[in-house]
Amino acid sequence: MGPHHLDTLFSPKSIAVFGASEKTDSVGTRVFRNLLEAGFKGGLYPINPSHKSVQGHTCFKTIGDVEHAIDLAVIASPAKTVPSIIRQCGEQGVRSAVILTAGFRETGPAGARIEQSILETARHYNIRLVGPNCLGIMRPSVGLDATFLETPAPAGGLALVSQSGALCTAILDWAKPHQLGFSTVVSLGNATDIDFGDVLDFLASDYKTTAILLYIEGIHDARAFMSGLRTAARAKPVIVLKVGRHTKGSQAASTHTGAMIGSDDVFDAALERAGVVRAMTFGQLFAAAEILSAGKKVNGNRLAIITNGGGPGVLATDRAEDLRVEIAQLGAETVNLLDKHLPSNWSHSNPIDITGDAASATYGEAVKACINDPNIDGVLTLFTPLPMSDPLAAAKSVIEAAQDRKGKPVLACWMGETRIREAREQLASQHIPSFITPERAVEAFAYLSRHCQNQKLLQQTPGPLSDLRDPDVEGVRLIMESALAEGRTLLSDLESKAILRAFHIPCTQSIEANTPTQALVAAETVGFPVAMKINAPDISHKSDIGGVRLNINTAPEVHATYKSMMESVSTRHPEVKLLGVTIEPMSANPNTRELMVGVKRDPVFGPVIAFGSGGTAVEILRDSAVALPPLNSLLAQRLIARTRAAKLLEPFRQMSKVKQEAVEHVLLRVSNMVCELPHIVEMDINPLLADDRGVMAADVRIKIARPSNAPIPYAHMAIHPYPSHLVNRLHLPDGTVLTIRPIRPEDADIEQEFVRNMSPEAKYFRFMQTIDELTPEMLARFTQPDYDREMALIAVITENGKRTQLGVARYTVNPDNQSCEFALAVLDTKRRMGIGSRLMEALMESARTRGIRMIEGEVLADNNKMLSLMRRLGFAIRNSPEDTGIRIVERWL
Repeated sequence: MGPHHLDTLFSPKSIAVFGASEKTDSVGTRVFRNLLEAGFKGGLYPINPSHKSVQGHTCFKTIGDVEHAIDLAVIASPAKTVPSIIRQCGEQGVRSAVILTAGFRETGPAGARIEQSILETARHYNIRLVGPNCLGIMRPSVGLDATFLETPAPAGGLALVSQSGALCTAILDWAKPHQLGFSTVVSLGNATDIDFGDVLDFLASDYKTTAILLYIEGIHDARAFMSGLRTAARAKPVIVLKVGRHTKGSQAASTHTGAMIGSDDVFDAALERAGVVRAMTFGQLFAAAEILSAGKKVNGNRLAIITNGGGPGVLATDRAEDLRVEIAQLGAETVNLLDKHLPSNWSHSNPIDITGDAASATYGEAVKACINDPNIDGVLTLFTPLPMSDPLAAAKSVIEAAQDRKGKPVLACWMGETRIREAREQLASQHIPSFITPERAVEAFAYLSRHCQNQKLLQQTPGPLSDLRDPDVEGVRLIMESALAEGRTLLSDLESKAILRAFHIPCTQSIEANTPTQALVAAETVGFPVAMKINAPDISHKSDIGGVRLNINTAPEVHATYKSMMESVSTRHPEVKLLGVTIEPMSANPNTRELMVGVKRDPVFGPVIAFGSGGTAVEILRDSAVALPPLNSLLAQRLIARTRAAKLLEPFRQMSKVKQEAVEHVLLRVSNMVCELPHIVEMDINPLLADDRGVMAADVRIKIARPSNAPIPYAHMAIHPYPSHLVNRLHLPDGTVLTIRPIRPEDADIEQEFVRNMSPEAKYFRFMQTIDELTPEMLARFTQPDYDREMALIAVITENGKRTQLGVARYTVNPDNQSCEFALAVLDTKRRMGIGSRLMEALMESARTRGIRMIEGEVLADNNKMLSLMRRLGFAIRNSPEDTGIRIVERWL
């Protein structure tokens, strides 16, 4: 793979500044001065027809007057001049531009039209844009400060990407005294072109960046955002601060699920699946940045608290309980060890109160004991400057004890200011995160724990369901299309249950009746007791208008209930169209619990699955959790565990334990539904009756809409599901069954073994360098692809129960979204068996389905076998203009 497509933006060799000036405090003046003071080593060219020189540099009237190639244009001239400037840049081969100028879509329709014309011109010339209406960008390591800020960013490993310029200034002002440095700062402004997804994609592979901060006000492209976020989070910690937490995604909802889920719930679910952590306040953002940028990691949620005062320990414990951080239970060996080193009146529990008159060395002994306790995942040391205490000596004791952390983070909170300043500086110099308050320190550990947990969720790539019965997707689509053709968006009870059954979700039997006699026949058919519900296709919540009667036990009751319910509803709600009633059996199992499974179409992130307590009081109880599909068993279990309903599934009083695997099965099937059916807008399964024998959907409502004609599969999803339709089984010439399928995270072992078994020549041909095996980072990157913009197909055989990878072909979509770059490798011992050609044919078909028009790659000139295969597959071959030892191979799809 070549340089990243944003390299000219973040590592330019030459910069032209439009609007550079000598005027005091103009934006152009400040930008040019900042570039000079930051020490930019490349060519720097001011462009302004009103000046002959700017700040000691020759000034040019137009970019065409500059004799050297320009990588980056920084534009600080009036809005009306920007369209022509972008055109001039395109004609001169400029590839990146930062538009600081305001006055575009934020000013109204006229400004929006100008902004759109700029974008169209930039796309025509293949220019990538930051802004407009932004503060600019910084890369301190290369002397790039293309902003008009007063405060330069200190160099370091933290990247900041923000939709708010004001927040950028505040964070940069805060960073220096807190010893935080930045690799990159990006103010997105209107983000007419480059947005979060693009920047995250760059930062994911940027070796100068160790952690990423995002400030978000809104998401424009959920698929690109999630794709970039998941790619970056696999490589380094990402912390997000989003405002507007209490804004509802939709004020009107036709189902319980739609009424219960706010957009912020969905955003949280998206961040969990992306493997990142969220800060809820400006202060928490800094706490998370301090701890995660330090490279600290944790493998669990159990915290030990060491303190020389009871009050700070209680404060820390209270905050831990708020954040669901577990206060670790000390092991017996740890207690015995602490008894030997601590005063006799120590607390003998966690928090470990070593008492105010304990010697400074006692801190170190307590830290060592906790580090060696397998029941503890992290250690927080709290210090209050009591009259008999020595803050610096205590800090040094902690530092010495923390030398052998055994992978467990040690955090510090030296409370106060005057007496503890030197101690706090000493802790910071030894890379022990230090916090001012106990609450902030606990929050930091919570971020570490949450990051660890979310990283595990990130690695979940749900594969095809293990259930051997495939759903009748085509039959379901016919039902939905028929309803839409009739002008209906709310499906009937029978249609809704038919769809669930097509996806193998058990449902109660429903029979329609439009007379009292037919209702009686239906009741006798399903068996007493029964439930009677009005059949009114336009009504979502039938109980709200008195349209549901339960526990009807006799034939006379059926007759009487039918007449009274129909008369009552028609009298009180004459606008409702009544088609009769439906009759359903009542559950007779005393172990039954009422649950709810729902789907909502979020305007940003697409379909979301909800689970929680069910029944008529569902909106009052508001016991639900949400997750982004696709789900697998682990994700389904986590979704259940995050609700109070999870405790209902356990045995209590005289009730048996619910068969939880049956509940999980429903969640997986619903996930399958929303992946395959972009028609679904909202759905309620409420109640889902669950007991010790299984589950049964008693009531279902599905709202649909005609899906968009997006050419890309699963375009309605924020996270691309496992592409099981690409799994293919065939036979090699020797009769061996070969499976070609998309790679999954659990293939890490066979992928590593595959690379180890490649000959040195094959490794060199594939990677264009000498490697022995894949690094952990490369292995994670190769086995956890984002199926939206990349694909990796592996060829696998199974012999004597052991899986062996014989080859792999992969492509990555280029920034133009029209072409892709591919790579191919096959074991030397398995050549001439057609594996390479079959992998490439499957890869090209996948790219073609994705909407890719061209596939291309680089092949070493002396790799004759690969070049021969490319010719057979119809690829054109030409010399690389940059390297005579490389051939470019390409084919139109």
